[in-house]
Amino acid sequence: MDNRIPALQFVLFAEAFQKFAALARQYHFYEDEVAQMEKSVYKMSPYQRKEDVK
Repeated sequence: MDNRIPALQFVLFAEAFQKFAALARQYHFYEDEVAQMEKSVYKMSPYQRKEDVK
């Protein structure tokens, strides 16, 4: 399934997520879940090749 989002929206979303993830990791807040969310965010990247998207 191709669930990528437009480039500008992805950059804004990824920056916001990284700020959240940094704070969450600093306080050991749901570390495993943050790692799963991070993988999910990067699956949406418009910078992937279409054949890499599953």
